[in-house]
This record gives sequence, structure tokens and C-alpha cells, in this order.
Amino acid sequence: MPGLAPLRVAPGSLDAWLLSGLWLCALGCLCGVGTAAPGAGAGAGGSLGAQRPCQAPQQWEGRQVLYRQSTGRYSRALLSYDGLNQRVRVLDERKALIPCKRLFEYILLYKDGVMFQIEQATKQCSKITLTEPWDPLDIPQNSTFEDQYSIGGPQEQITVQEWSDRKSARSYETWIGIYTVKDCYPVQETFTKNYSVILSTRFFDIQLGIKDPSVFTPPSTCQTAQPERMSEECSW
Repeated sequence: MPGLAPLRVAPGSLDAWLLSGLWLCALGCLCGVGTAAPGAGAGAGGSLGAQRPCQAPQQWEGRQVLYRQSTGRYSRALLSYDGLNQRVRVLDERKALIPCKRLFEYILLYKDGVMFQIEQATKQCSKITLTEPWDPLDIPQNSTFEDQYSIGGPQEQITVQEWSDRKSARSYETWIGIYTVKDCYPVQETFTKNYSVILSTRFFDIQLGIKDPSVFTPPSTCQTAQPERMSEECSW
């Protein structure tokens, strides 16, 4: 999803999709970085030119680890992705005690053009307008095939393909997506700028379908939501 990242997204909107990227834009980190450029075609040389992007699942749930170069931090979250209805839910996970770290839930409803940010501890809610269009977590059809390889080793490996937004007029890429060959599950999406990684998201523990669709319904506290986004850091 050249993301997010949910997030395929850029500063000011998610680090929006992701948070993994689409959501990358919505959550406020990347926007406008990584969209596959028109004319980007098959990878350099040989049989690579015969490769075509697979179709990623439209509805799934899993977990993600997001790295932001701007903060130098990794963050973990549960993720519910509903491409059919253009909505994403990201729930921060606490894996270690981080002093003065607030945990949030993000509900991004692209058809309604809004994102809800809910603090997990207090249920305080912010309602923020989404300015970027929906950007699905998948491989754009005009992406460039880069490589195919196996992750793991003998008796325990999975084959993946690597795609990018690289085109012939440019020797580098701003987005790289890694997806499994068999079912086209997202494995990792990376965004770069000026030859440096600015955002990278890994996906794992993916299960098809949405177990509980109500996760996309904001809590009652969002009826009186504030318009400003809340800080991830403590106010004291």
C-alpha cells in the first residue's frame, strides 16, 4: 500500500495506515510517500518481467510492529483491516513498561472521512478529519517486481515476493512491499526518503475475516469528542 500505513501515508494524517501505514497518513507520519508511479513495470531483466502482483485479502485481523525513524521507536498493535468497507482499527499493545506512555485505539472510517482516537485508560476521544483518500493495503498493479525468496530455513520456510515503486528513470524506491506468494498476506512494508528508512511495518499472526465487526464502532464517549489529536506522551 504505497501505506499504513496504515498507512501510503505521510506526516500529518496516520502515520495513518499504518498506522501500518494507511492509516499511516491518518495517524500522522508519512503522507504522499510511496505510491507506485505510473509506468512502473516489471523488475529488471529475465523472467522477472512475467510476474504480476497478487491480490491481498480484503478482510483480516492480525498484529503489527511499526518503526518510525522520526522517533526511533518501535510500537506494537492489534490490527483489524476491512478493505471492503474502507475501515481500519488499530489497538496499541503494551509489551513493556514505558514511563509516561499513553495507549490509544484508532478507528479509521474512510467512507465517513473521520478517524477516532480513543485513550484506552480513560476512553477520552478525539474526532479528526481524514484528508487522504483510502489507500488499500495491497500491491499496486503498476508496481515493479524486485525479487522472490524464502524466509526461514529447511522444514520451516515460506516463499515471499518483494515489490516496489521503482521505475526505470530512478534507481531507488520509496516503497517496498513484501507479500507471501501462496495467499498474498502482507509481511512487511517499508518507506524510504533520501535513501533512509522513515517507516517500516511488519505484519504477523494474520487471521482471515473480522471476528467482531463492532470493533469499528466508536465508544459513546466519542459523541462528545474533541477535535484535537491527543499526544502520545503524558502531560505532566
